[in-house]
Amino acid sequence: MFLPERGGDAGEGYGMGTSRTVALMVLLSGDTNPDVSRRFVPTRAHGLGSLPGSDAPTPRIRSGSNVPASLERLRGLLARSLKQACAVLAPTSTGESVSLASDGTRASDIQADIRDKCYGVVCSLSRSLFALDDRYALFDCGDSNEPPAGPGSSSPLTATSTAALLFGCSSNEVEMLRPRATSALDALLSAKVRVVKLLAEKERALALERESASLAGDNPWASNSASVRENDKSKHDVSTDSFTKALLLLLWKAARRNQPKSSRLAAARWSSELLLRLDDSSAFHLLCFMSGDDDVTVSAIAKQALGVDKSMGEDNILNLNQNLPGAEKDGGDATVRVAFSVLMGVIVGSQSTMNNWPKYSDFPVSAKAVTLRFLLESLFSEVNFYADKDYGLALKKFVVVILGTLASYKGRTLSRDETDLIDECAIALASCTSTSKDARLVVAGRDGVSDGRLSYSDIAKQALTSNSSKSRRHLAESIGHLFEDHSLWNDYPSTDSLSISKWIERSGLASAAKSCRDKLKTMLESSFVLEEVHGSAFLGSYCVRAFRLAMAEERNDKECPITSDCWEHCCSIVSLLGKGVGHSDVAIANSCSKGVMISFSYNDRDAPTLNRRLFDAMAVAIDSMNVALKKYSSIDHADPTRVSDLVQAAGLLLAASTSGAGFTTSNEKENSVIDLGPARLQCTEALFGILGSKDEELSIRVGEALVKYSDALGGGEWSSGVSELKEGTYDEAYAFGLPPHQHVLYTLFRREAISTNPIKRNSCASCALALVGHASRMANIDSSYIQRAFVQEVGKYLSLFQETFIKLLADPKSKHLSRESCCKGLSACRGLAAVMKSSIKVNEQSQTDFLNDSLLKAFGQTTNYGGSLMQESETQASQRRHESEGNNDANGQDTLEVGGAAGMSEATLGAYREMASAALSLGQVDLLYSLMILSTNHPVWLLSDMRDRYSAKALLGKAEAASVEEIRLSLRSHLGKLIPKLLRACNDPNKQTRDQMNSLWLALTGGGSESRALVTQHLLSTIDILIQDAGSKLWRARVGACGALADVIVGRSWQELGGGGIELDDEGIASKATASTRLLRLWRITMRSLDDVRTAVRERGDALGRGLRALTIRLCDPKATDSQEIDIYLSNAQRKEREKQSQISAECAATVSLGWLVKYGLTQSCAEATGICVSCLLGIVDIAAPSTLQPVLAELIGSLLMAMSGLEPAALNYLQVRAAGNDANSQGTSYDQLERLRINLALSGPIAQALHKCLEMVKFVDLEAQKKLIPVLDSCLRKGAGFATRAATADAVNSLCGNCPAAFSFPGSTMSNPTVRLLRAIYFASELERGITAKDKMTHALGSLATLAPGPAVRSLALKACERYCESTGSNSDPSIRKAAAATIRAIAVRASNHMADGGPKDVWVRKVLPVSFLGKHDKDATVSSLWKDVWDEGGAAITSEHDGVFGVLLQEKLLPYISRATLSYLQSTSWANRKAGCAVLIDLAESGILAPIPRSTSDDSSSSGPDFDRLRKRARASSDVLSECVKIISRNRIWDGKSDVVKAGTSIAAKWLATAPIEGSHNSIWPLLLRKDRQGDLFDGDAWFECSDEKGDDVDEEVGGDDTIDTVVKTDVINSEDDTMLDLKEDNDACYDEQIVETIAEKRSAQPVIFSGFCRVLLDQALQVTSNNATESALSYRVSALSGLTALLKSVEPLKDSLSFQDTVDHQRFIYNIVGPKLFSFISEIQANNAPVLIARALESLAAAMYNGIGTDASQGSYADPVGLLQFFAVSTTKQPAWTVRQMSALAASSLVANMPSEILRRTDSMKFILECSNQTLKDKKFSKVRLAGLELLLSLVSRVGEQKMSSTNSEKQLIMEAILPYKEVIYNIARKSLADSESQVTATASKITQTMAWWP
Repeated sequence: MFLPERGGDAGEGYGMGTSRTVALMVLLSGDTNPDVSRRFVPTRAHGLGSLPGSDAPTPRIRSGSNVPASLERLRGLLARSLKQACAVLAPTSTGESVSLASDGTRASDIQADIRDKCYGVVCSLSRSLFALDDRYALFDCGDSNEPPAGPGSSSPLTATSTAALLFGCSSNEVEMLRPRATSALDALLSAKVRVVKLLAEKERALALERESASLAGDNPWASNSASVRENDKSKHDVSTDSFTKALLLLLWKAARRNQPKSSRLAAARWSSELLLRLDDSSAFHLLCFMSGDDDVTVSAIAKQALGVDKSMGEDNILNLNQNLPGAEKDGGDATVRVAFSVLMGVIVGSQSTMNNWPKYSDFPVSAKAVTLRFLLESLFSEVNFYADKDYGLALKKFVVVILGTLASYKGRTLSRDETDLIDECAIALASCTSTSKDARLVVAGRDGVSDGRLSYSDIAKQALTSNSSKSRRHLAESIGHLFEDHSLWNDYPSTDSLSISKWIERSGLASAAKSCRDKLKTMLESSFVLEEVHGSAFLGSYCVRAFRLAMAEERNDKECPITSDCWEHCCSIVSLLGKGVGHSDVAIANSCSKGVMISFSYNDRDAPTLNRRLFDAMAVAIDSMNVALKKYSSIDHADPTRVSDLVQAAGLLLAASTSGAGFTTSNEKENSVIDLGPARLQCTEALFGILGSKDEELSIRVGEALVKYSDALGGGEWSSGVSELKEGTYDEAYAFGLPPHQHVLYTLFRREAISTNPIKRNSCASCALALVGHASRMANIDSSYIQRAFVQEVGKYLSLFQETFIKLLADPKSKHLSRESCCKGLSACRGLAAVMKSSIKVNEQSQTDFLNDSLLKAFGQTTNYGGSLMQESETQASQRRHESEGNNDANGQDTLEVGGAAGMSEATLGAYREMASAALSLGQVDLLYSLMILSTNHPVWLLSDMRDRYSAKALLGKAEAASVEEIRLSLRSHLGKLIPKLLRACNDPNKQTRDQMNSLWLALTGGGSESRALVTQHLLSTIDILIQDAGSKLWRARVGACGALADVIVGRSWQELGGGGIELDDEGIASKATASTRLLRLWRITMRSLDDVRTAVRERGDALGRGLRALTIRLCDPKATDSQEIDIYLSNAQRKEREKQSQISAECAATVSLGWLVKYGLTQSCAEATGICVSCLLGIVDIAAPSTLQPVLAELIGSLLMAMSGLEPAALNYLQVRAAGNDANSQGTSYDQLERLRINLALSGPIAQALHKCLEMVKFVDLEAQKKLIPVLDSCLRKGAGFATRAATADAVNSLCGNCPAAFSFPGSTMSNPTVRLLRAIYFASELERGITAKDKMTHALGSLATLAPGPAVRSLALKACERYCESTGSNSDPSIRKAAAATIRAIAVRASNHMADGGPKDVWVRKVLPVSFLGKHDKDATVSSLWKDVWDEGGAAITSEHDGVFGVLLQEKLLPYISRATLSYLQSTSWANRKAGCAVLIDLAESGILAPIPRSTSDDSSSSGPDFDRLRKRARASSDVLSECVKIISRNRIWDGKSDVVKAGTSIAAKWLATAPIEGSHNSIWPLLLRKDRQGDLFDGDAWFECSDEKGDDVDEEVGGDDTIDTVVKTDVINSEDDTMLDLKEDNDACYDEQIVETIAEKRSAQPVIFSGFCRVLLDQALQVTSNNATESALSYRVSALSGLTALLKSVEPLKDSLSFQDTVDHQRFIYNIVGPKLFSFISEIQANNAPVLIARALESLAAAMYNGIGTDASQGSYADPVGLLQFFAVSTTKQPAWTVRQMSALAASSLVANMPSEILRRTDSMKFILECSNQTLKDKKFSKVRLAGLELLLSLVSRVGEQKMSSTNSEKQLIMEAILPYKEVIYNIARKSLADSESQVTATASKITQTMAWWP
């Protein structure tokens, strides 16, 4: 059984009860997972103490009666679990199971998984409170020790079994689980550290109690010593010897280099975190060994624990920050370090340490280097320097170790690690010899011990030959230290002073100098050894320094040969070093420069007097230096690093040669060409020439060099000195004659500071700082320094220094370093003025006040800008301007006041003006200097040699007597006034001001969390002031305030902003300052800044807007809390109370923010401001609860919907409008695409996201709040300016219909119902919408809303849509209205089909909607037609009628009366388009068999009854109505476009009924068409239409209008989207009233049946009439259609031979032929009529169709009925007619005649002749196959009269015909055979039929 991983329920896996589970939670409450820790709070009362992280003491699990029994049992259970886990891991720790677990089998995988869980158990228990159990079973593999005897005692804590087990696992575990073992070790280490801290805290508390008790004694010091001894004793108790030894053994074993990385890494962590607390010396020993580990991580941990990770390789160990490791005292005391002598004994080894651990000599090379660095830092630690009594012996031993290490690598080729070791040895040796005489004694071999270590002469040799430049440099330094200590070379114990010659002889100085001189000479040759020259430069320079200083102290001028030799060698070295500074090799040049600095460095204030022997060598060196300075500081050869060394060397050369400044050689000496005096002046000019170089940091180096030059001699009289410097322009001769300090000041002020080169001019600031800073620093350190000539001269010209600094500070081209140098220089002037006393003519107070006033005047202005309290008067400004212009006449013409220093721009001194304002506002003028120093942040001030030299303490000195920390603390009480000003200035638009003030802010507040804490302390006043400044008239103030506000409001809470509730009036301004008012003011000022005229203000306003958005969203989120406010140990009641308070604050913030954003935010004129508001709104909606948004939800959704179009770019609308204009001929595809794109952009934007989230919240609010949203949606739909708003509103309606259907439940069905009003608004909006996408969305929403709307309203809307559709057809055609109406009805039918079952009292859907939908199916627009088709399909399925039980009755037949009535209205319309549409419907009905008899025909009306008769009567009535109307339209003479469709419709209906129409039927028959011969003059039954034709007159006026006229139906005006009255519709009863009247009239009216003969005559008359527009295309088409219709009618009357009415039908055909035949034959035979061929062809076709069986039998008929004459006519037509259609139809007419003519006429020879002639003529046509086909049809008709007749047949008529044809058989057969080869398939098929028929003939 194992514990789960971290965060799990630890007690659940044991099957324990509730009490055990709770107890286990208590034990595991140390888990770092907050969710776990929160569960344990209620169990604190069980004696467990407080939990980790709280203010109470750390918890401790103790045994005793106070602990519940369940907890004791759980403790045992956990101990047993740990013991079992350790038992599982034991074989792995010893390496026994590694081979078994590496075979990759399933068993090994299971073992690995088990061990993984075991590591998890150890980790969980180590992180829990089980680790603090006083029996410490965790550290002994689950074995519990005896608890402590009493509360004051503690366990020895000696168990290391668990650690040893895990260390073994980390070494032997498989690679996959090794990280788990290491993690378990880390957890165990953490637990061990917790226990050690707990015990140390307890022991310290006991010690404090004992100390308090002992304070009553007389000797407090004794009590203090006793407390210290008690602390030592308690520490010894914690880290017992047995535990330490066991742990050391374990860690040394794990740290071996042959162990895996995980083991060594764990050993390093245990040593650094635990062993250091128990035995620091042993821990240091182990860490030193591990610092040389091959693994980078292990060595890094060791180095960090030793404190040398950042100091390795550093040269000057004495100047490094002390970052010393040690055992951290419990309670947070400073770290301490073990004694150096102890460390030497442990690490290096001694006789008292006989353990077998590796010593220094056994360490790896890299570990030795780290060890030396660690021991060196320990040696120079303060605790060892003063408290270690064995310090001297340990130091000597340390030096011996260094020398031994150096000796071990003597003469060897070194690797990289060995080189690093030698470098560390050299650094350590130089550090020791520089500070300790004992160390020098050891190195010099004067300690009386000879153990074969490296001698100082060997060290000198290595200083010349070592491979490392660092080691050469430091070894030479060590030899120099030996040379300078004369006492080393004296005979011990003699105390007499040593003579120079003996010192030279014993120290070997002369030989060393000679060797260095010889090697330096080689650098002037073509080949040299770089190492030797480099080492010689340093060693030789130390020889020169030692000898020069020794000779300067020697008062005896007598010289001996050895001294003379030394002078010769040293002079040669100096001259060679001078020549080497310009060497081409950089390494040699730098070493020579540093050698010069070493040679002429000195420790006293004044430079030693230069010996005359060195004058010539010095002159050579200075001359060479002059050349090098000019060469390497020029633009072409700029080398800043090299020049920096040269400048420092030049300064020391000038300082050292001060005593020889006036020396010149005599004329008698001819060999000398260089004089020291002129060389010095040239070098000084070269230094001034460096000012203005690219590297501005060189200027401060030049200044320091000039300081050395100026202050080399403090006292004495100068022969050429002056009391006051000369005024006017610069005079070089005058300058060269001045003393150094006056020379420098004169040249600086009169030439360099007023240079026309801005770079040179600004570099003077750093140079002047070096001068005045040195004077101030030294004068404040020692008041006697004031008497020096240099300080006196600087003090005399302090006002000039200040004026120069101010001018350079205001220079518009000043650089960063220049400005900061001016700041520090001004402070230095103030500090020097404070310390100067009697040396200045004016007293101290006057001098200080004068400097303060002039500085404040410079930083002030004539206007009170930015709150500056200093103003310059007009007189002062005028005087200043005239002085700056060089005109001393102050009475000149006045100019515009600009204030401040001359030439200052508005932003140049912005930062300093703010500092001056802040200092004056606090009433402390001197504070200005401190602020200026704090504002500096250039990296140059952080350099080790600059940091203390130019600090506030060094520059201000007695003026402030404060360091930076003290200045910061002194200003804390004034931060309430300073913070707003500083923050505003930190965000100034000017970069210089901004950077300067940021540096001041960081220095003043500390930066980071400390700065934020200070701002929080003064937050409310800061925000109020910054808000006021953000509305200032000054744009710079607005920029700074906005930037500052953006910084300070980050992460603030409602309470931090002032708390309070919602206190707003109508304008959003509260009566007092609360969080709500501040929030609104922030929003107002943000919107104003985003719309500012200044770009900088807008940019900062944008940053403020983003910050305010984040703040507002955070305030509105009840779950957003600061991490530091989270207390995981709060009780449930406290937590609930805090959550409740957070919820209240969030509701207040959300209400305030949303109210303002909805009312003002979305209507901002600035796009950026609107974007911020929308983004914030989206964020609030994202995190706010529905209950928070409920009061403003409806208004919020409405605003978002209106903003969808209001925030859309106007360019998109312009683009779409232009696209619509360009799309006039492309059906608007581009317009629709752009519209779809715009909607997609709008619906995918942030506003749409916010809208979607708000709509999702609607279902969680109250029903009343939901209902408030419906009128808002209606208003948005009516008032929306763009289709994006309307589309979004439609989507919102659709969403709400699905999520909140109850919101649409309102009483009534009129316009007072918001749902009805919204429904009708959606319809008319969709009707007026042009875009397809938005129209579809609104139609979809209408369908969803119709489901929830009242039925009467939906039916009323459907009627209105049908009416609108009908109004928009014909001449009033409007595709958008038609489509909107169709889409509306379709949406209702598809999405609200429940309404289709209820048509109301008048059955609206059956009587009106579906009939219109059937008509709409035939709309010419395919889209509209498709919509109506869906309506027909969906609506028809929901309609029930009386014919539902009759099989095969279609919906069209069910609704036929209403469809026919609707179609009839179309036919009766004056619009041609409506008539054409009605005709299309009629043709469809006719073709589908609806306007036709039922399939089972009935010949006698009296014999039909029942349902079939009713169906037949309904069909007949409908057919009669529409056929009568069609015939009436046809009978009118006017021809219009589309009238041919009426002919087609009428003839189609008539043809259907003619097939079964009774012959000579009664006039009471229900048939719409009658076949009666007694009604020859009637068109309709009994109307005598043809007989009254003369009385009709002209009927042109019968039919007016057309597509270019306005229909008689009044069209509804365009509806204004905001005019609600236009949306009112009639109720159902009113809407159906007109329809009821129409139906009643239709039932009373009885349409008269059409007479077939009259219909034929009308068609013939229409086809053959002669009118004025016959030549037009429409007239021709109509006449052709009339003839085609006549043909169809004639063909429909076909007699059946087997029928009883055959003869009656033939007689009626003869009757009809006699009517139409004469006119047709006359028309086609009129040659001069010039009729159109197509009319002739159609007339021939009609004549052929009219032919009846037995034509020509009546001799009384005319030529139109003469078969032979007709054949002859047809034969002639096939020959002479040019039109192929006429030839074709002539042949076909001949074919029909052959088929119907009597046999006796057919058998005549002339008949056969004409038949064959006609056929031959048609077959000759090779172009038109249809003509050839007609000829073959003629022959086929001829042979078909015989058929497959044989000679023996009994049919005599056919026999006679065959006999008549037989003479022509071969001709006919040959024609047929030839036609079989025709390319047209129909021709060959017909020919094949002919041959097959004739095959049986004889």
